[in-house]
Amino acid sequence: MRDEVLTRWVNQPPADPVYQYLRDAEKESAWEVLGARERVLDIASEANVTRGLDAAYVARVDFSSTAIDYAREVLGDEVDRYEWVDPETPRLPFPDDHFDGGVSIGPYDWKFLDVTALTAEVRRVTRGDGLFVFSVPTPRSPYHTGGRFSLRYYTPGAARSLLAPGWELADYDLVYQHPYWLHSKLAMAPPALQRPFVTAAKRLDDRLDARDDWDDASYLVLGARPLDYERHVERALDCLYRPTDENGFWDAEGGHIVRALEYDVADGTIAGWTPTDDVVWRYAPFALMGSLRWRCSSLGDGSRDAKIERELAYFRERVADPDTLREMPSYGIGALTYAFARAATVYGTEYATVARDLYEHADERFDFDDSEDSLLLYGWTYLYEVDPGADLRRSIDGALYELVERQNAWKTLFYFDNPTTRRHQNQMYTLWALSRAVEVTGCTGYLENVEAVLDYTIEERMRDDGAFIWEDPSRRTYAGAELRRRLGTGFSRPPHWEFLYPCHQTFFVVAVAHYYAAGGERDYDDALGEAMRWIYGRNDLGADLTEVSGLGVPVRFLTTDGRLDVADQQFKGAYEVGAYVMALTDLVEHERARARGGTPRVGRRRAPDATDRSP
Repeated sequence: MRDEVLTRWVNQPPADPVYQYLRDAEKESAWEVLGARERVLDIASEANVTRGLDAAYVARVDFSSTAIDYAREVLGDEVDRYEWVDPETPRLPFPDDHFDGGVSIGPYDWKFLDVTALTAEVRRVTRGDGLFVFSVPTPRSPYHTGGRFSLRYYTPGAARSLLAPGWELADYDLVYQHPYWLHSKLAMAPPALQRPFVTAAKRLDDRLDARDDWDDASYLVLGARPLDYERHVERALDCLYRPTDENGFWDAEGGHIVRALEYDVADGTIAGWTPTDDVVWRYAPFALMGSLRWRCSSLGDGSRDAKIERELAYFRERVADPDTLREMPSYGIGALTYAFARAATVYGTEYATVARDLYEHADERFDFDDSEDSLLLYGWTYLYEVDPGADLRRSIDGALYELVERQNAWKTLFYFDNPTTRRHQNQMYTLWALSRAVEVTGCTGYLENVEAVLDYTIEERMRDDGAFIWEDPSRRTYAGAELRRRLGTGFSRPPHWEFLYPCHQTFFVVAVAHYYAAGGERDYDDALGEAMRWIYGRNDLGADLTEVSGLGVPVRFLTTDGRLDVADQQFKGAYEVGAYVMALTDLVEHERARARGGTPRVGRRRAPDATDRSP
């Protein structure tokens, strides 16, 4: 039965005007949005869509052998290559970045098609400058009344969520159809009587687009552009290991990553970068952690091994000095524990000995009364995977208990003794540790704790443009600040809640990635996409923040009014680049798992909606 449906779909005969109108509207919208391309993949569109593609090379995929045979018979030499794939495991038989365009008009309706895996696969085979155009019906369609159990229908938010987190919406067209009560009567009328109503539908279609009225559209034709995380992670690593005299973080003479690059501002733009290497013992360890995250992933290779191992040697020498080790905060020791534990899986087990020494020092010294102590637990969970000792397991269990005890049942967030405990980064570090502890201990009951903080973060701290504020101040604090501002006795610099940091976006991404890895079933992909799109253009500057910096990584901050010139914040820290590499690596791994069908979103509980903020 399914083969018959798929085969009939390939080449549909002309229909009465009210039906033909929709086919033509989808087809023409797809051609217009896609434009001229070099190499296009058509995924089981009706043959007339395929015929009209403006491309030098066209490949076509169908979802049954009989359908692809019929497509070959109908289209012949108009298509350069024909393939068929299993709709339930749609692995596309093409290499990465093979096409600069893709189109699929119709198939996203089919319930037997794994649209999550397909969308991820299309991203894999589409170049970073490519465009994928596909259509979906909405519950506003007149066909929904009789077809809602046999076909898929998408709300605008659900349609956009198909793109998260690996795509950004580049263009779209909204298609109008008359409501069911009218459409059903027109379908039985003579063609001559249908045509005036088709003309009216076209006018209403134009009105939808003019008003940007997604809610009254019957079909959505979406043009999506890949968010090229693979390219961004390469640029970030290049920045991290590029010499300082080339605006990178690598001190070639000292053989290590410097703490930060400082910048000047002229005429509202960044005028130049200067390396600074004063000792903080927390910035470079995070950069090393990001490097090892990449190196141990499916993205990693040996191209940067020499510098990574040199950085490991640099810190191995430092932590061997008891005085230096006592200077290091938990923030740095936790990151280094992670780095040496992960290095043991790539470069040799001797690195696990360093991680073990760091654990024993920290276990005796820290009490988990500071939110940054969470990073110790984070590092310990990775050491446990290479050195699963009973003492380490007891420490992990104890630290897990300490973290959970710090979560306030009335206020949702974690409250430690440090005054910055409520700030976004500290909440995210605790989520990293808590999720990892759940993953290695199997105590999945604590995933509810993680969800509560992630939900709070989205609902209370995520702006409409996807940026996270540093901290949501109390009403009293905010009102007092506004009063001082109006009286002219305000802050000499913006208050902390008016700073927006790209690293806060990445901290959230890493937290969600660990939640997923621990078995979390709530779907946060929409929020992931929103968070990253803010970095790449959906911000107050309307610019890619990696281009604003000129470094290949995002600029450190924007204020809520789009400023870059706040004196004590005019730098880019190595820890930010490390977190950025971690997030990008996690996003690529997530997309690859989705393409394999490894992280299905069907059946996951929806998180607070981040897609209905605006198209």
